[in-house]
Amino acid sequence: MLCILNNPLEQFEIIKLLGIDAPLLPLIELPLTNLGLYLLIVLGVVISGLVISFIPARIGRDNSWLVTLESIYGFLVNLVDSQVAIAGHIYIPAIIALFSFILLCNLFGLIPYSYTVTAQFALTLGLSFTVLLGVTILGLQRHGVHFFSILVPAGTPLVLVPLLVVIEAISYLARAISLGVRLSANMISGHVLLKIISTFSWQFITGSILGVILGFLPVLFLTALYALELGVAILQAYVFVLLTASYLNDVLSLH
Repeated sequence: MLCILNNPLEQFEIIKLLGIDAPLLPLIELPLTNLGLYLLIVLGVVISGLVISFIPARIGRDNSWLVTLESIYGFLVNLVDSQVAIAGHIYIPAIIALFSFILLCNLFGLIPYSYTVTAQFALTLGLSFTVLLGVTILGLQRHGVHFFSILVPAGTPLVLVPLLVVIEAISYLARAISLGVRLSANMISGHVLLKIISTFSWQFITGSILGVILGFLPVLFLTALYALELGVAILQAYVFVLLTASYLNDVLSLH
């Protein structure tokens, strides 16, 4: 992330690390890319974190990591309870899994020389469209054909119904685009800014004696900017699951 690159956007390129041939399908290659590698790392960290927190709990020892996980769990439970009015507790595991995945992907992207998988629009849009598809299926399962009344606001004159149905349908589908684009755009903009500022800071420090003397100033600025990006990484994971819970409540309550 903070390495010297010719182009700030090069840090988001998908690079093939290893080619894997499918024995049963000789014409198909399954490459391992930096994107896939970091997704596997995130999955491993999630599983390892759960195992590490579970073992001390079984043998009755105090575990600060377990306390942290319980705090996050309680926070997300309160979020779901406040957003989803109908049987929200059923969807708590899905919300927790989604939050953990996005948060860890964002945090791993802040490690120097790592890769930010949530900066890829293909991944975030895939997540957001999956969320929209999932909540739509839940709405259809609960309400049947009556679910489509969500496209007609209450009190709409009959003559305006066709027009409003089209507008509301576009607005409903746009949720998936806005949800995914918001996450990627924030990750990209923050990392590009860090790259540009760090490059200029390095050139300033190494360019003259004055830069060596005042080098602590850009370092302090970069530290503050990095702390800001850390907050953005956490906030974007929270916003994603908050909007997911809101969309879920809309289709269940037909708001």
